[in-house]
Amino acid sequence: MKIFVLGGSSSIGLAIIQAYIRDGHEVVATYNTHKPTNAIGASWLKADLRGPLPNLQSVASGVAVALLLPGVVMGKTLGDYTDEMITEMVDVNFAGQVRVLREVAPVMSDDSQVIIMGSLSAQRGSADPIYGAMKGAMHALAKSLSKSLAPKTRVNVVAPGLVSDTRMYDATPEAIRESHLGVTPTDHFISAAQLAEIVADITKPHWSQLNGACIDLNGGQYVR
Repeated sequence: MKIFVLGGSSSIGLAIIQAYIRDGHEVVATYNTHKPTNAIGASWLKADLRGPLPNLQSVASGVAVALLLPGVVMGKTLGDYTDEMITEMVDVNFAGQVRVLREVAPVMSDDSQVIIMGSLSAQRGSADPIYGAMKGAMHALAKSLSKSLAPKTRVNVVAPGLVSDTRMYDATPEAIRESHLGVTPTDHFISAAQLAEIVADITKPHWSQLNGACIDLNGGQYVR
């Protein structure tokens, strides 16, 4: 199976790539600034969502699973955002991914899938309102495309809370991590490796009825 990973150089992206390679699949992935050296077996393509895109149709032809993973978090309040910051957030977290999907979707294989990396922030809000809004936009996009791209392509969202073993987790102040943990009934976070295994599993045939869904992986934060 051929897999396309947009934003594969992130901690979550690398974990997902390794899970697919371990299962014997072909992976084509993009990076923005630094080409990773620790995901042996993947083919890499530079793509900056803030500008012109490379020719994606040639590398994505016949793709069975397209994973959209990019997510920039600036941690700003609304008043702290500049026009330039807002533009970057929109380009990376929404508009650039839409442009990629517009190019990739027509050349994907029959019975293909798009998996969007969403977020708990899309449904409960975020201290960074622009980040939460862009994740919410991606969730809404998935709902619409799950109808218009079917039956050829199914579209779903995986929406974790805070994910351990990631650069974002490490950059999150301890007080904020503790506040997230305090409202998580399971009393622990999902790891990047665990998230990768879930993503790899839901693209297997026994999930063939999954379409237009959002799989929440936040330990039950909605409960409290």
